[in-house]
This record gives sequence, C-alpha cells and structure tokens, in this order.
Amino acid sequence: MKITSRLITHYLILFLIMLIIPVFCITFLPGQIWAKEDIVRRDTDEDGKIDQIAFFDKRSKLIRLESDSNADEIMDRFQYYEDEQIKRVERDTNYDQKIDIWDYFEAGKRIRHERASIDTGRLNQIVQFDSEERPLKMQKDTSADGQFDSIYYFEQGKLSRSTKDTDGDVKVNVWQTYRDDKPLERRTDQDGDGQIERMTFFDTQGLPKKSLHDLDRDGSMEVVRTYREGILCEQKKDLDQDGKFEIVTQFENNEPVKQQKDANADERFDIITWFKNGKPHYQEKDTNFDEKEDVFVYFDAKGFVEKTEEDTKYTGRIDRIRTYCNGVPAKEIYDADGDGFKETITFFKQGKVSVQTQDCNKDGKADVTIYFNDREEKEKVESDTNLNGKLDTWEYYRNGKLFRIEKDDEGDGTIGLKVFFKNGKKQKLIRDKDNDGRFEITQWFNKSPWSMVMELDADLNGKPEGRYCYKEGVLRVKEIDEDGDGKPDLKEHYNAQGKLIRSEEDEEGVGSFTITWFYNDAEEAIRAEKDNNHDNCIDTWFYYEKGNLVRVEEDTNTDGKPDLWEEYDESEALVKRAKDLNFDGEADIWEVESEQEQEQVSR
Repeated sequence: MKITSRLITHYLILFLIMLIIPVFCITFLPGQIWAKEDIVRRDTDEDGKIDQIAFFDKRSKLIRLESDSNADEIMDRFQYYEDEQIKRVERDTNYDQKIDIWDYFEAGKRIRHERASIDTGRLNQIVQFDSEERPLKMQKDTSADGQFDSIYYFEQGKLSRSTKDTDGDVKVNVWQTYRDDKPLERRTDQDGDGQIERMTFFDTQGLPKKSLHDLDRDGSMEVVRTYREGILCEQKKDLDQDGKFEIVTQFENNEPVKQQKDANADERFDIITWFKNGKPHYQEKDTNFDEKEDVFVYFDAKGFVEKTEEDTKYTGRIDRIRTYCNGVPAKEIYDADGDGFKETITFFKQGKVSVQTQDCNKDGKADVTIYFNDREEKEKVESDTNLNGKLDTWEYYRNGKLFRIEKDDEGDGTIGLKVFFKNGKKQKLIRDKDNDGRFEITQWFNKSPWSMVMELDADLNGKPEGRYCYKEGVLRVKEIDEDGDGKPDLKEHYNAQGKLIRSEEDEEGVGSFTITWFYNDAEEAIRAEKDNNHDNCIDTWFYYEKGNLVRVEEDTNTDGKPDLWEEYDESEALVKRAKDLNFDGEADIWEVESEQEQEQVSR
C-alpha cells in the first residue's frame, strides 16, 4: 500500500505538470492569434505534425484542448473547460483511440480520477480527492470481474485503512489499518463466514511482527507467528486451546530450522525435527514418553525419509531399521525377539511389502520366506522347520487366508502331507505314510459332530479300510472294513475319556452288524447282543464277569424274549440250562450238567 500511495503522488505531480504547460502556452499566446478562428491547430515541437488543437466558443474562450502525445497525428488527450476553468481531462494511454482515464475538476482542483482496464474497457479504479487534491478514497477492481473489490481510505492524504473482497462474493474478507502510510494491523476472514482466521500486526517500519491464525477455523487462534524485521522467526501452535503450545518451530531466513512437538500434552517435547534448506533433515522421537528417544529418522536432500532406526521394545537398543527410496519403504531389518540379532528382513516393492525372510537359528540363512501380493496379503510361505538348510513346508494363501499347507515331513524331497483350509479353517489333511507318492491317510475336520475324522485307504479305491472319529482330541468311534466292501465289519465306540464302551461286529460278513459288545470302565466285556438270523432283531444275549462268559440267553421263536437260558462256570463250561416250552417267560425244563450225570449217561 506504500507503493500505491507513492504512485498516486507521482501521478498527481506528473498530471499537474502536463496540465499547466498547455494552459500556460494558451494563456500567454497573443490574443489576436486565438481570436481569428474558433479552432486553432499548432505544431508545438515543430516536427511538421499538428500535435495540439484548441477549440474556442463565440466569446473566444477556450472550451476544449486536444493533444497528440506520441506524434502519431491522432489526438489522445482531451481537456474540457468551462469559463476557462478545466473541468475534465480524458486520455487514451495505450493509443487505441479509446479513452481509458478520466479526471474531473471543480474550481480548478481535481476531485475524481477514473481508470478503465485496457483489456475489458470497464472501470477498474476510481480515486476521490479532498479539497486539497489529496486522495480521500480509492476503489479498485483487481480481479477484472466488474466489481470494486479493494477500497482504500485516506486521511489528510495518508492511507488510513482498506478493505478487500478476495473471492468476489461482495463480502469483505480483509480489513487493514495504516499509520504513516504503513500497515498497522490486518484482519482476514478468508472463507467469508464472519469469523476472523488471521490477524497480523506490523511494526513501525510496516513489517510484520506478529500474526495469529485460526487454521482449523473453529473460532480460536491456535497458531502464533512472530517475525524479526518482517521475516518469520518462530511459530507456535496450541492445538487443544489450553494456553500451552504443543508445536514450536524456529525459522531462519523464512525457512524452518527446528521444530519441537509435544505429542501427549505433558508439557515436554517428545518429537524434535531439524531442517536443512527448509526441508526435514533429522528427527528424534520419544514414542512412549519416558524422556528417552526411541525413534531416529534421517531425511535425504529432498526432505524424503531416507532411514529410520527404532527401539520398539524401549530397551535402549535399536531393533528395527528401515531404509527408503524417495520416501518410499525399500527394506527393513528387525529383531523380533529382542535378543540383539535382527533375524527378520522385509523387502518392499513400490512401498508395499513384497517378500519377508526370517533367520530363526541365526546362521545367516533364511529359514522362512513369505511372499506377498499387491494388496500386501500373504500368498506363499516357505519354511525350513527343522533348520537343516532344506525347505520342508509350504503354505499357500488366497485373498490373504490360508488354504493349503504342503510338508515334506520325511526330508526326502517329496510331499508327504497336505492340509486344506476354507475361510482360514482346517478342512482336510492327507498323508502319504509310506512315501510312495500316494496319499492313503485322510483326516477330515469338517464332519460334525466330530472334531476330526481320520480315514485309512491303503489301496486308494475310495473305500477306507479304517475310519477313526475324534472329539476334542479323543477317539470316540473306530470303524474297520476288513473285506473292502465299503461297509464296516467292526465298529468301536469310546467315551469322553477314550475308553471302549461298545463295539459292533459283522462276524459272518453279511454286510450288517450281527453282534454288539458292551464294556465296563476297565474295558472288559460285560455283555454282548447277537442277531443270529440276520433279521435286525437281537435273539441272543451273552453276559460276562471278569472277562469270562457266565450266562447266555436266547430267543428261539423270535418274539423278542429269551426262552433259553444257559449258565457257565469260571472255565466257561456249561453247568445249567433252562427252557421255556410255552414261551410264557418262565423256565419249564431245567438241565444240570455235572460230572456224575455225565458218567451215568456214559454207562
């Protein structure tokens, strides 16, 4: 604004000089020359071209004076008079034969100045003057939208205040005051919401000395900037409006040199950043707020992160180092277990995790290699689980979820085990027990109500010879198909403790169970039920004590009730037999087996 005031003063002086010269010439020319005609043409610089034309009224009074200031023989300056006093001056400053400047006078003094845009032809500046021809008010259209967006007010010819509409919404966004033609205070409402977002205060030289900023536009000035000789030297931010500054930045030559940040509002700076050439150069962080730095960041000449060193376990020892290329991660080494050896190495591709290796036995060779897709999801994992230098386990992922594991559990270079998953849950396992390339053992993990079902199909005909059903890791049901017909010949049932409680057998190979055994807690047979005629009805019952047969009951007429009873001794020799001849449920004939009776029968 100081420049604007000077330009006005300079323009005023120049205008008065140009105005006085032609008036002086006219005033002192011999009267008879002007009186001869109403129009007088003159070549003032004697170059052979008319450069001045004066027009007079019938009383020989000057009413208009036209001038050619660039010797193109086209008049570009027009002065209008009333009673020989100048009233208006019009000028074509770019010589396009269109007036672009107007000056208005009263009593010989200029009261108004207007200027039009050379590009649009519309007025873009109006200056009003006081009685002493000093600027009183100036309006400018700085955006060429046809609206006067900047207004300057003067007192005794000196600029005192101004307003500016920066976004063309006919609302003032900037208010500024002046002292001695120099800025004193500026207020800015950038978004036109009626709230001031910035206040700037100036020193006696008109240079900024302090500014307040509401960067988050919440109505509170959270940023304070201080200046030295108009150059920013410090910026402080109070993010939570508690009167304490959480971020303090020092500047030199308008460029940051150091920044301190209090991340947890404990009034201690836990992040310190140094700058070089206005860009971050080095940074230290105390991430756990124990007053000890645990993260160290190095930047390249462009201000991009070049390397980070971290003490992630807060032991005072760096356990993770990451390097970057143009601020994008390229490689990371990490000591996951905190033993001082960085066993994990991660490689990045275009800033995303691509490959990760782990050296579990610290021999300098990777024991685990993990491959990732473009979404940073696992695709494949290769492992040397026994640390013998040979890969033996492969994991495969789909959409970041495990769907298959393959394992060389014998170390012979062939896959002996495969595990299949669905939605991350184990579904099936197949095993090649004899390493002949054929998977004869299958374990299922999705067959309710069992937690696991294992099948043995040695001949790979699709008809397992054995099936073992587990619940919570305990065998509950076992099925054996000895003849390979796809139907179990033996089925054993176990309780939650894994003890045998019942078994079913197809003794005669008829395709269905013909006898069922029941056991006590010691897994000793205590009872058996048999279907002798294969009609799916029990017709014989066997009873045991301490593993020995003690009684047999039989239903001979298939009415579902026993009608024949036999008892045995400890040697399982028949000692007694009874029969129900009329099938009323009671014995009618008793037969006793003894050595004496046997001798009599033999005589």
